[in-house]
Amino acid sequence: MQSQLVCSGCRTVLLYPRGAANVCCAICNMVTAVPPAGMEMAQLICGGCRTLLMHARGATSVRCSCCHTVNLVPAAAAPAPNSAAHVNCGNCHTMLMYPAGAPSVKCAICHFITNVNMQALFS
Repeated sequence: MQSQLVCSGCRTVLLYPRGAANVCCAICNMVTAVPPAGMEMAQLICGGCRTLLMHARGATSVRCSCCHTVNLVPAAAAPAPNSAAHVNCGNCHTMLMYPAGAPSVKCAICHFITNVNMQALFS
């Protein structure tokens, strides 16, 4: 079974096998520590730059490492099932995660905007 976390260097979503202590990003070679077992993680989209942020469940605020915006975590931080979707960036092909139903998503690495609706038509 695999889990995921956000690279602390380039902010790419990384998949890793359960039990791993850290993950080396194939894009930027940054080593990111895996949160301790039992620490539940949650996600939110930064209000400043729309980057996907991961944080410990129960946190009240999260500072974005890209734009330094302090994001308040909603009281009901547990996302509904299937509330996030994935698409490959139309430019650099990095896997992007975005809120389901969004018309487009901006890549945090190359800043290309992928039109999600058009992507679905050509996939």
